[in-house]
Amino acid sequence: MDAAVVQRLLATVEEGALRRWVAAFSGPRHGAQDPARLAAAGERLEGEFKALGLAPRRDAFRYWRQSYFNVVATLPGDSPSRPALLLGAHYDAMAGTPGADDNASGVAVMLAVARALAGIRSASPIEFVGFTLEEPQIAFDRYRHGSRHFARRAWWGRRRYAGIFVLEMVGYTDHRPGSQAVLPQLRRPVPSVGDFLAAVGTRRARPLLQRLEAARVYVPELPLLTHQVALRGFLLPPSRWSDHAPFWDRGYPAVMLTDTSFLRNPHYHQPTDLPETLDYAFMAAVARLVIATLVEMGG
Repeated sequence: MDAAVVQRLLATVEEGALRRWVAAFSGPRHGAQDPARLAAAGERLEGEFKALGLAPRRDAFRYWRQSYFNVVATLPGDSPSRPALLLGAHYDAMAGTPGADDNASGVAVMLAVARALAGIRSASPIEFVGFTLEEPQIAFDRYRHGSRHFARRAWWGRRRYAGIFVLEMVGYTDHRPGSQAVLPQLRRPVPSVGDFLAAVGTRRARPLLQRLEAARVYVPELPLLTHQVALRGFLLPPSRWSDHAPFWDRGYPAVMLTDTSFLRNPHYHQPTDLPETLDYAFMAAVARLVIATLVEMGG
């Protein structure tokens, strides 16, 4: 797509809108402890997609005899037979937390991308998915229930994806030297300043990581660290702690985009995970990177 068109789409990203969305989706919304408020968050996401001119649908499933739903909105594309692109983020929160970074930030960036792309015609179909029940619901829970349900149905239905991008905590930065922790299993240099976006994928996702790196020409102010894991991330367990992992397990090319969670953000899974702790300029840059990547991939 013409670079001028891409720049026009990037200009639709507004920090004010990101702030409003984070505020709207922050607050208790845990499946086991706050099921009514979790359902209300899903309904709110449906309303946001409708306001963008999309037609959301519910992808319902049951967990412990209770009903829950992912929210799916699709841009059909001019060539619906082409493998689709998917951008997802979980809209539930850990029990006892407002979940601003985890993961209202991901939902807000997803909506910013959806708003930018809703007015264009892509060759490839593009799906936007709000996953539910990403967080553990009970002790020793496997979690990621919504995305496991979605990935399983996609695999059974032989649904093809050219690329899956999952937004998992994309709002927190710390510009002080030494603010970024590193997993001991990760044997590679990592910046000591927590101001970069990490993109983590498997060998199948290597083309997606390369696409993200190429798209940085549109967002040069955003530091990006890409990393390819082996064995679906089992040698680096935290690399599997979000909704991309069920897609890895089904053989799909998927990437997690993250501010590195507990390795940087001291408010992770705490009552202090509040909207005022986030960096909205950083979130805007993340949204622009994703828009440029999807536009280039979608054709």
